[in-house]
Amino acid sequence: ISDFPTVAVKIFPCEEYSSWKNESQIFTDASLKHDSVLQFLTAEDRGSGPRREYWLITAYHSRGNLKDYLSSHVLSWMDLQKMAGSLVNGVAHLHSDYTACGRPKIPIAHRDIKSTNVLVKNEQECVLCDFGIAIRLDPSLTVDDFANSGQVGTARYMAPEVLESRVNLEDLESFKQMDVYSMALVLWEMASRCEVVGEVKNYELPFGSKVQEQPCVDTMRDIVLHGRGRPEIPSSWLPFHPQGMRFLCDTITECWDHDPEARLTAHCVAERFNLMAQMDCDDILNNNTDNEM
Repeated sequence: ISDFPTVAVKIFPCEEYSSWKNESQIFTDASLKHDSVLQFLTAEDRGSGPRREYWLITAYHSRGNLKDYLSSHVLSWMDLQKMAGSLVNGVAHLHSDYTACGRPKIPIAHRDIKSTNVLVKNEQECVLCDFGIAIRLDPSLTVDDFANSGQVGTARYMAPEVLESRVNLEDLESFKQMDVYSMALVLWEMASRCEVVGEVKNYELPFGSKVQEQPCVDTMRDIVLHGRGRPEIPSSWLPFHPQGMRFLCDTITECWDHDPEARLTAHCVAERFNLMAQMDCDDILNNNTDNEM
């Protein structure tokens, strides 16, 4: 990266060629371009033989990933609203059948949404990155094509149906529902570091106190699938921002519902963030009116 002060170079060794190829193909789809998706510049292969390397060159964001950022920063309500909203907008764009300009596009499921796969663009914006196991939800693909993709993702963030290996491969919406579950865990991480919850505790990953740093699928299956466990949303979070924070917590809860079909869509969550922004505008207007009186 030192040779490219404004770009990042992600290097894949030979044995990770398939991941590089998949991510390159996802990135080279022009319809992927979005403010909340990492900006792709080019893909290259370097060298030959066993020393051959595969490069992805993207925009560079010096603030690093969301996990590290949350570890050392407490968010204001506005920061939380903006940063979380940008993440949600990115996921909604991936899942959409259309670009912002209205052009048809193939929806994409990320399949590994987690706080280390979200980069902090600035104090109020995030971008999604790492599309190594993302999949294009092309209607022309068969159930066998999707079945061959296997059980993928990071165990800590896997939805119950993924942990159980009971994903409905005949319904492409299933892949989006998995993303929404994972996204809910990241939203919880962000909410847990917001100053409006009162005493902000040290940053913790979802299920942090219950599992090891890299829990296995069996461990997460016991907690999430059989125990129906989810990260705690303390009652103390809710009174501090009666409209916005409660609305956000309700949204998170609906996104990690055990039943995939009961979860909100990313588009619905994006609409809710717009409503939260409107709530804040109304609060400001009402407060100003009260002060004038």
